Amino acid sequence: MKLLIIRPQPGADATAHRLRAAGHEPILMPLFSIEHLAMQRLSADGYDAILLTSGNAARATVEFLTHNSATPVYAVGRATASALHVLSVPVAKTGSEGVEALVRVAVADGHQRLLWLAGEDHSPIPHIDGVRIDIEIVYRSATVSTPDNFVRHVTESDVVILHSSRAARHFADLCVTMNILRADVTLATFSSAIAKAAGENWAAMIIADAPNDAALLKAIQAQFTPTHCQDERGAAIEGLI
Repeated sequence: MKLLIIRPQPGADATAHRLRAAGHEPILMPLFSIEHLAMQRLSADGYDAILLTSGNAARATVEFLTHNSATPVYAVGRATASALHVLSVPVAKTGSEGVEALVRVAVADGHQRLLWLAGEDHSPIPHIDGVRIDIEIVYRSATVSTPDNFVRHVTESDVVILHSSRAARHFADLCVTMNILRADVTLATFSSAIAKAAGENWAAMIIADAPNDAALLKAIQAQFTPTHCQDERGAAIEGLI
């Protein structure tokens, strides 16, 4: 299948690698670029733990994390943990079910004052009795000029992958601008919130069970049922419908 990736780099390359390894044809067309924002805090003093939910946040705050290495870091997803590993930042624990589940893991470890280093487009801050969560925005995804091949890439792709609510809204707006019918486009998203941001009346909406590429790929593959047909010589050919 041809799967269109619109997320910014370096995440686009990481997703493409996973899709290619699974036998699919990724098409990269980033509609955003990552901008790091200066941190307001210089220290993690007063916090029991630090939360990170993306590799972008890790890359944007490596100096802060290095200077506050005594404060344990909790990460959502293997991609975030991998980015921290590359940056030589130790990870206390890694979760796979989103930020609220990760907060509960940190709380179970005895932490009650948490600092969440996040992107501008982030999920809601969890509200858990007895737990204080402060958030600092450390990066944002800035839109780039619409690629000249936008229409061709969208119409030739089997599925368009959306990694965030902001990406969903921007992509939907561009489809209106470029006169692309929603009924001709199948979307795949990390969550129901992202699907809601994209709006309705798409050809199909595929929603992953968990916010990671592995779950998304599994959901995409489940949407397409293998079928067999005959070529002109009568040999069986496996395809996708």
